[in-house]
Amino acid sequence: MIRFADWGMRRELAQIWQICFEEPKRPAGYFLNNYFRPENSLVYQIGGKTAAAVYLLPASVVSRHGTAQAHYIYAAATLPQYRSRGFMAALLAAAALVGAQRGDQYSVVLPATKELYPFYQKSEYQPFFQARMLTVPMEKLCTMAETGVIGKAALTVPLLNDLRREKLEHRVGSVLWSDEAFAFAVGMGGVYGDRLVTSLTGGRPAYALCRRLNEDTVAVLELMAEEATFPDLAANLIQQMPAAQYQFRLSTDSAFPAGESETVPFGMIKPIGGAALDAVTPETGAPYLGLSLD
Repeated sequence: MIRFADWGMRRELAQIWQICFEEPKRPAGYFLNNYFRPENSLVYQIGGKTAAAVYLLPASVVSRHGTAQAHYIYAAATLPQYRSRGFMAALLAAAALVGAQRGDQYSVVLPATKELYPFYQKSEYQPFFQARMLTVPMEKLCTMAETGVIGKAALTVPLLNDLRREKLEHRVGSVLWSDEAFAFAVGMGGVYGDRLVTSLTGGRPAYALCRRLNEDTVAVLELMAEEATFPDLAANLIQQMPAAQYQFRLSTDSAFPAGESETVPFGMIKPIGGAALDAVTPETGAPYLGLSLD
């Protein structure tokens, strides 16, 4: 039976999270205590026990006519003993129905691995988003930061999300988030040790959401900066997250930092409720997902 989750199920949902993602209590606890909403949560139950769960986080997609309401499929998980029975496929179908009923026009997902893309294609998701992957050694980033100034800037979530929205609101197909979702993404990243590095240059903000992969490498999961603001941001990044190399994950049209890069698939989309894919398909450039809670 598929149903909405309820507040009393959080302990059970936390156990599913921990088992399926092989994580400690803290990530599940942070989500379930800070961003869980029953109306955004579907579960598959057998004999009163939850076998699988999926969350539909509210988002929007830039369309040719403004923005379209959407949801992001998050933390989809099925307990090992219930896998290969079609439970997750059924939950994804139910999510599409629930989303359409509340006005969502698109469902977005970032498969955890490239091997999962075919699974989601069976549920009518299509590869859609791309990211530009670029590795920059410390020496090169230092050169880019030569004119940069290190300094702390008290930048609010609304201000940073306004910057993100400004950068993406004309890139058809890209995903936008509310301030609440942005704050949750940053907070959830903090659970995993991520750091939000910010700078302010001539009144213009910039940010980099970073994760240390190992002693030598820092991943920049999302970067929003301009030519004029990048040196200050780079200087703060080096000061706060020193590493031998930096792996940047960027939108395909991002020019900063410059360098030879690789474009990779980074997420899928499914029109729902009678929406058309061509309404969010850009004529040039790839849609950007980013800030994807991966």
